[in-house]
Amino acid sequence: MTMSRYLTPQKISLLVLVNLYCDSAPSTATIPILSFILSHIIPPTPSNARARHSHPEYQDVSFSIRAFEDVLQGHASNMPGRTLLDVFLKQMWEINSFDALHNLFSNLGDLLVRTREDGEGEAAATDRIFLSRTSPLGAFVRRARLEFMRLQFHDAMKLWGAFINYRAPTAQWTKRVAVQASSGIDIVAADMGLGPEDDLFQVAYGHLDDEDANGEAISIDDFDRLLEFQLDQLQRLGCRVPDDMREQLHNMLGPSGVVLRQSHLVKFFDAWKAGDYTSAFDNLHRYYDYAMQSREKIHYQYALLHMAILQADFGNFGEAIAAINETIATARENQDMTCLNFSLSWLNHMSKAYPKQMKGAGYMGMLGSERDGLTFLKAKAKETKMYNLLSATLLNEAKLCMATGESIPRALEYMYQASHLNVRENISNYGGQMLLQSTLYSRLGIMHLSSVYCELLLHCYKDSSPVDEQIRAICRCAFAATQSGRYTDALSLLEKIDSSSHRTLKFHQYIFHCTGLIKLRRAIRRTDWVACDHLLSSLKPDSSTDPELTFLLSSARIDYLIARGRYPDAFNSIEDLSLSLKEEGADVLQRISMLIAKAKLSAVVGKPERGFSVALRAASVAFKTRLMPLLWTAVGLLSNILNSIGEFGAAGRLLDAVIPQTIEHTDFSLTAPLYAYLGDSYMGLAGLEDVSTSNGARERAKKVSMAEVYIDRARECYRRIEDVEMECEHLMKKAILAKLRGDEMLAEEWSQNHNRRWDECKERIGEE
Repeated sequence: MTMSRYLTPQKISLLVLVNLYCDSAPSTATIPILSFILSHIIPPTPSNARARHSHPEYQDVSFSIRAFEDVLQGHASNMPGRTLLDVFLKQMWEINSFDALHNLFSNLGDLLVRTREDGEGEAAATDRIFLSRTSPLGAFVRRARLEFMRLQFHDAMKLWGAFINYRAPTAQWTKRVAVQASSGIDIVAADMGLGPEDDLFQVAYGHLDDEDANGEAISIDDFDRLLEFQLDQLQRLGCRVPDDMREQLHNMLGPSGVVLRQSHLVKFFDAWKAGDYTSAFDNLHRYYDYAMQSREKIHYQYALLHMAILQADFGNFGEAIAAINETIATARENQDMTCLNFSLSWLNHMSKAYPKQMKGAGYMGMLGSERDGLTFLKAKAKETKMYNLLSATLLNEAKLCMATGESIPRALEYMYQASHLNVRENISNYGGQMLLQSTLYSRLGIMHLSSVYCELLLHCYKDSSPVDEQIRAICRCAFAATQSGRYTDALSLLEKIDSSSHRTLKFHQYIFHCTGLIKLRRAIRRTDWVACDHLLSSLKPDSSTDPELTFLLSSARIDYLIARGRYPDAFNSIEDLSLSLKEEGADVLQRISMLIAKAKLSAVVGKPERGFSVALRAASVAFKTRLMPLLWTAVGLLSNILNSIGEFGAAGRLLDAVIPQTIEHTDFSLTAPLYAYLGDSYMGLAGLEDVSTSNGARERAKKVSMAEVYIDRARECYRRIEDVEMECEHLMKKAILAKLRGDEMLAEEWSQNHNRRWDECKERIGEE
């Protein structure tokens, strides 16, 4: 089966509608009819200034006859009692033979403005509309006429048969149409007395009942538009072609024997996202081989750009840098500012996301410092009116402010500028903006608002956001659930991610690492060392792993080493990671986290005072950069150090200042140790009271009771996050307090609770 180059039954119907428009007087239906026609004859083109709209109404290349009914049925015609749909169907059924179809295309020239060669001075009807030859409708009419003249007889007959099938559902619309349809599909055959039972009729129209009767429902031009739409979706959302859509595309394109250049690019994106890099390279080369054969050499720089992104995706940064440098040089030569600015933006992103790998591949920086690069990109985006790039650059500036610990109001200003630009220019960049706002509020310790932005992305902007951003939002919600000990809910969120996301290798790896990280944290707190060893062996990050996840996995491994008592290994890991972060110029949050980890290690080994300068430095930098959760953790470590040197009152005052804020943060892993330190402070203050006086005895009892309250609160927080070892430790503290009061029975009961809780945990681990 051959596929028509341009003409389809839908386009013939549009020509009938154009003829109806030219014959009718202007009315309220003019704008809806013109909008309908233009939306199907003019393919949407990408714009540097505004985002492309991928609305289904403008992408349906094989729309049914019912689409005309929806547009025309509600408008009255010049004939009393008849709608435009009645007139349209009458003209459709007046094409009652192959000769009438020829006449339709032969008379298309009458719709155009006459030129001097056609006899411009001849009298023309004044009660109809004439189309300019250079107008969109005029160009459509001229091309349709030319394409029909080029058709061979066999292809023209197939087009006529497809039109008969396309028009058939309207045969009983009105009595007038039914009368016209009653004469049969071909008036010539009816005049000759031929019916479906005659052999001659079967030769001409017997194929209409076959499955391939609608083979002309889509043309090469329409299919090319459909592939453009698929490419837009693949690039904008970062997903793969759905299985059902892939099958439909194969069924439409396969039997036709036509090889379209865009089909290779669709296959390239699909193979790339699936992790099939060999097929991705093959299809990329095929796509640009066809482009070069058709003399479309302007696409060469885009071939290099895709090659660079593909090379970087599987860790070959040396080849990626070589390809992107060639892309920049070619884009400058061709004066393609869109490709040039995008290439520079991508290079700036890669140098920030993978600094170690880029330096190892020989990249020394093309745009100077990161801030200079962003300033340059912002100026170029404004100059060329590339508002998509401008919005992304503003968000990158906000991200840079947060990473370097600069002013939070300045970061908010950049985000609000990007938000205003998104609304004003209708840019679908809401996902990245909301993820960045979520990050900002989590750093400020407003965890509820951080989660709200993630949920807002998933509930309101899911359809217009890339799949990558949707998955990140879900994973952040899962991590927020683990802070309050809801591991089951967190894992359930990750399991509910659409299974189609796992068909993309990068997304599957991201979800896999997030799931493993949650399980690893729970296993460490449960002291399930077998599960920890298994998870750590399967969660080894590589060069293609997300940098943020790489840091989280390294931090979890340090926590595991400390929990197992392997302190030298934990210290070496902290030092190596700190040095690596310093060389890369990493996020200030990550560097402060390593300072806190070093101070925690000093406390665990029984020498908390050795971490005083480190904890104080971490608290100072966290306060300047407004990293509130890290500030609260550092203050807790400082209070623990003060407790160890006998400054119980100062430690208590510090803790009283930060604990209310940590409660609002709803992170039990952060609140639990602070309660524990506050309980130690009250116990220390109780020990300083003079029990020889009645007032001193009352004060000691009061402070011991306060210490017991905070020990209970700390134990409850540890229980919620399933930190069994620390929960049991606080059960023993309760036993010790009962023994100090002289209540041996209560002390024994708390001891039994300790043993029972420990046994329950081990039994549950064995069952799982």
